[in-house]
Amino acid sequence: MPITLLVDDQDPQIQYLCPSSHQTVSGSYYNNTWTIPQSEECKEGWFEYVFYGTRVHVAASVAPDAEYLVKLDDGPFMSQSAGDGSFTSSTLTDGKHTITYAAVPGQLPPILDYLTVTAGSLTPLKGRTVVADDTDDGITYSGTWSNGNLLGVPFDYSTSFYNNSTHWSRSNGDNFRFEFEGTSISIYGIVANISSGTNITAEYVIDGVSRIQGLPIGTLDSLPMLELFHADVEPGNHTFAMNVTGIQAPQALGIDFIAYNTSAEIIASSGNPRASHQIPPWAPKVIASVSSLAVILLLGSFALIWCRRKRAKTQQPSMSNNVHTIEFGSKSSVESLSKK
Repeated sequence: MPITLLVDDQDPQIQYLCPSSHQTVSGSYYNNTWTIPQSEECKEGWFEYVFYGTRVHVAASVAPDAEYLVKLDDGPFMSQSAGDGSFTSSTLTDGKHTITYAAVPGQLPPILDYLTVTAGSLTPLKGRTVVADDTDDGITYSGTWSNGNLLGVPFDYSTSFYNNSTHWSRSNGDNFRFEFEGTSISIYGIVANISSGTNITAEYVIDGVSRIQGLPIGTLDSLPMLELFHADVEPGNHTFAMNVTGIQAPQALGIDFIAYNTSAEIIASSGNPRASHQIPPWAPKVIASVSSLAVILLLGSFALIWCRRKRAKTQQPSMSNNVHTIEFGSKSSVESLSKK
């Protein structure tokens, strides 16, 4: 599946074009934050975001039948009156783009939760947050998982499931496995009927090291975007696994998506992020310059030797010859990284 970057509403790379209010909430929104405009005088739009990629999605919400406008690059603003506040572009050329989102004066203002960008060959990845939906091919499930909207809850102004899908567990022993390259990982989901039994618990394993934990303090029933687990790790490749260890009917635990900060720099030909081993674009110029310098030095050395030999013929030969040997060597080092 394509690599998708997750951009929070309070990411510093989002440029708000008019006064806006940044809010922190308890659940229901990614990273527990959302942003809303404070002014109707946004002549150039509410916010804009510059990105490198092939598709962009805006996860925002508006009141029913409210109008909002979206502009891509240098195109005109297009009305989205039939939408729910969100916007998904068509496939874009692989490169740099700008999306501008505008509210319409006189209507209830929209709420922005996050954006996603489908990465392309020019997209900077290192240090960015990559999102893997619960339906991602890289996640391997075992047990009695089911997918779909188990609750059927209308979320109104609140954010719904990421990509409108969730994997549900209602049985101990349900588990999944996921491999990633990065410096941190978070598991987001939702729980239902948590007051019907004991605290739901799960075993979380990273590279063979496990710990069992329950739901975070303050968890609210049937609200999405719950961060079930988070861990920081050393940069590199890791294997994550989760195993449900404590759940009682009618309780249910839903896995919505995985978010991890990647340590990779580029997208490999396989479509997966990988550390960059490509020759940088300036390397051929440096190699050419070094080669030219080497040729000049070599010609200079030949000229110096010729002059010395010519001068030696006019002098008496010495009784002994002094031989000077200059040895050129190289030193290399090999570093190995052991992982748990």
